[in-house]
Amino acid sequence: MGELLTVAKPARVRRRTKAPLSDSAAAAQGANGASSSTPKAGPSRSSKRAAGPSWDVIPIARSEVSSVPPVWSNDGRFYFAASSTGVAVHSSEAPNFKRLSTLSSTDRNGHTKPITALILHPTNQLQLITASLDGTIKIWDWVEGRHIRTIRLVEDSSISQISVGQVGEKWWIFATVTNAKSGKKPKDDDSHLQHRVLRVQLAPVTRPASATENWCHPHTIVGKLRAEPKTLMMSPRGTYLVALAGTKAYVYRLPKDPAEDHWRANCVKFVSDQEFTCGAFAPDRKAGSKQEEWFATGDRRGIIRLWHGLGQAFRQLDAAAAADESADKPVYAETEKRLPTTSLHWHAHAVAALTFSSGGAQILSVGEESVLVQWHLASGKREYIPRLGGRPLLSVTVRQGSRGVEDEYWMGLADGSVIRVGAATGQVSPVGQGVRLDPLRPTTSGPYPLAVHPSTKALVVPSSYPSTLQFIDPLASSVLFDLEVAPSNRVSKRDDKQLSPIAVEQVAFSPARDGRSEWMATVEGRKRDEDEGGGFVQTLKFWRWNGERYIVNTQYPRPHGSETIASLSFSALGPDQEPLALTASSSGTVKIWHPRQTKKSDNGKSSKKPAITDLYWTSRSTFKYRSLGVSSAVFSPDGTLVALAHGFVVSLWDTESNVLVRTLESAVVAKKVAFAGSEGRYLVATGAPKGVTVWDLLSCEAVHSNVNQLVEVLLGLPTGYAIAHGTGTDTDVTTLAFFGPNSAPQQTIHLKSKFAAIAALPSANHHLVGIATTGEIYRFGYQQASAAPAARAISAAPGSRATSIWQEMFGKDAFLDDLDDKAEPEQEAVAVSALQRRAAGHPAQVFDGPSHTLPPVGMLFDAFMDELLGSRGEEETQATAEVIEYDVAPTIGAAPMVFDSDAIRNVRDVDVAELEVYFRDLLASAPAKPKAAAAAGLGKAKARPNGVPVAGRSVSTPVKASSKVAKSSPGTPDEPEVVDGKRRSKKRKAPRMSEV
Repeated sequence: MGELLTVAKPARVRRRTKAPLSDSAAAAQGANGASSSTPKAGPSRSSKRAAGPSWDVIPIARSEVSSVPPVWSNDGRFYFAASSTGVAVHSSEAPNFKRLSTLSSTDRNGHTKPITALILHPTNQLQLITASLDGTIKIWDWVEGRHIRTIRLVEDSSISQISVGQVGEKWWIFATVTNAKSGKKPKDDDSHLQHRVLRVQLAPVTRPASATENWCHPHTIVGKLRAEPKTLMMSPRGTYLVALAGTKAYVYRLPKDPAEDHWRANCVKFVSDQEFTCGAFAPDRKAGSKQEEWFATGDRRGIIRLWHGLGQAFRQLDAAAAADESADKPVYAETEKRLPTTSLHWHAHAVAALTFSSGGAQILSVGEESVLVQWHLASGKREYIPRLGGRPLLSVTVRQGSRGVEDEYWMGLADGSVIRVGAATGQVSPVGQGVRLDPLRPTTSGPYPLAVHPSTKALVVPSSYPSTLQFIDPLASSVLFDLEVAPSNRVSKRDDKQLSPIAVEQVAFSPARDGRSEWMATVEGRKRDEDEGGGFVQTLKFWRWNGERYIVNTQYPRPHGSETIASLSFSALGPDQEPLALTASSSGTVKIWHPRQTKKSDNGKSSKKPAITDLYWTSRSTFKYRSLGVSSAVFSPDGTLVALAHGFVVSLWDTESNVLVRTLESAVVAKKVAFAGSEGRYLVATGAPKGVTVWDLLSCEAVHSNVNQLVEVLLGLPTGYAIAHGTGTDTDVTTLAFFGPNSAPQQTIHLKSKFAAIAALPSANHHLVGIATTGEIYRFGYQQASAAPAARAISAAPGSRATSIWQEMFGKDAFLDDLDDKAEPEQEAVAVSALQRRAAGHPAQVFDGPSHTLPPVGMLFDAFMDELLGSRGEEETQATAEVIEYDVAPTIGAAPMVFDSDAIRNVRDVDVAELEVYFRDLLASAPAKPKAAAAAGLGKAKARPNGVPVAGRSVSTPVKASSKVAKSSPGTPDEPEVVDGKRRSKKRKAPRMSEV
């Protein structure tokens, strides 16, 4: 990820372009979609490179939070997503949506601040237009991956939104630009800033020979805004340009055929009682229709308003201008009006984004509630698709489907992930399941858990929500699975106090045995409110591996009371013994936990069956040292010792007996301790922000001490230990120094990022992972090149397929047989609907999603009947062609019988002929329907429901004549018998297997 790949045009010479990785992402944006810039965590262009060797950092997960919705190419084969200062080019093929290339911005021609707008070039489908907070507009060739040109409007400014429209015969770029007023000092209320709408020609402009590097293109002011702009949108016909800022909607009517370039747009301001957050124009339902254009807006109170009557407002403005004959009053002065609007209200928080469906019959809105609301304009009803990730939704857009493929609603979440919802089926699915980062962690000072799973070498960090852990493959940058540690409510009401989420603070794993790490321990906490006395509430949980994932085994709310747990770790595994767990509180209490066995019978009563043995965790012992607080606690590599850091004192305890072995005086205030080397002979203690001391535990004497050593991260390694710290005033470089067990210097490496936590992956050489101060995850070391992406080329030429005249008239959906086996997946998607693909072969998978997202039953009927009533396969047909016969019929209620292979034989044609003769004779010998005999004094019997005849009546039954029955041999006809004076054949017995 983050690489720049070669893209080839069909009619051009292939050109290779190479660029470094893009910058790190910006901080999470709010629900209103406003962008904010934060210090970068990736490579810095301005920082000087530190002297000495350095390692390149490869990103495992970067924050890709953006309120800019994705944009699709005209043929729908690719889509483009803005990520910080770069644009990622993805394939539109589900379900992976592979990233094909990245328009990187680390070169000298790229953006230096986050991208705020992304649109497709109106006249060249192979180009993109981007705008950024650095005040520039850039045009890219996304096929070749190169920068074409840069448009700078105002120096030292920022651009929030852009839009493209055609006025006359020329195309113009409209942009909302914010810059400081001349001579004004910065103020906290941003009153020193001015906001304007500017326009500049899209066509290239000749640059003067005397122009400097920061030369600004010629531009014209369209209008001034009184507040920060939130949305800039162009009407579908290019008639109106609307800018939403504060509580006013600035509507500019663009001229149709201006005589010159210095034209002016008429403006009417519409006033609302709430601040706008987003808006969208209604699409034209019919091409060339004269229906009036209108738009919808969302505000901070969650209200959606529909604004009609734009044409009437401007007609009144024209009439007033024509009637005004005063020369002192300017013509077409800006006026404020209030239009009658239609209000739609459901959202409890601000409306983050809204858009119209492809047909214009529905409005889609999203916000902090993590719910997609579909407003049906004709009926006034609404539908919901809730529980879309648990994080606020920042953007929503519609991906228009083709013939046979439904439309999709794509939404961007505050954690950088993207989800899509089928317009017809309602199926919810992610767009490329990637690593998600918690956007709140960079702004908090709490602990950030970082652990490595011993058996799978997976990296374990919090997911987009702090109460959920994700297991990451660091080489593939993919998520293996998620684990919800604590369920919690992720949405709050508008007028209520913001909820304090439950966050996982510490994670530890037991050593691997037989290829699996059986136990995991977590510490989760939340901040108590004033009614609960303040502070934190922590819970200790022990998890056990069940073959697929970890499940809760034992949990202890407040294991150390109101004290804060400062350390959590497992001991080494003994021979046929379970590990021990160690927890230490900041006030000095230390607890050792061990698993115990409990025996339970399967039915709760005493029985002769073997008892079921279960394990649970309980506290084995509790101790403390002179009521001194503990900032760090760790087991020795063999698990026989426990080391505790108490500031200027480090205590050593025997694990089995809890006896104090020795106390070590430290020259620094010990905040972190770790054992150096695989034997555990040396103990390292570091202070904060500086100081390090190393002891030899055989002599209990300090072998190294440096009170001036800068230390931010201490890492114990099998080969010694490592210390990481910042380099002077350079905030974008980290120095990583490796030492031997006895503190002998080994090497010093410089990393081009600032790290807050570092962990070691199991490897023969140094292979490390680190979390930057902004929450982004990188890996580095001697094996960092093992997952370096390889360059590959893609073709932007759309795939063409010859069609017949019948297919052009009736569509390809009616000619599915014409599709060959080598058809492209995208071509097959056009021919087969999404619902049929889901139900084909596995109709039960349709019910995998939530019940409220299921389609109507009428849509499921054909797919289910084709699957359930389809013809049997060839293997099943062959299996039913063989009949198994047995010499002895099994007895009902007896034990199952086991037959030898000799009792099984194939059915021959002679056997089938015998059966045909048998069943033919059986049908011929069926008794005839008795006729009612009329006898004197006898009447018909009247039957009752229970079969008892009516009293006083009698029923006549035929009398069967007796005759001797001769036993016939198989294959010879029987002698007929006489019954009621008629000749009737005897029933024939079925041939025995011995006779055959």
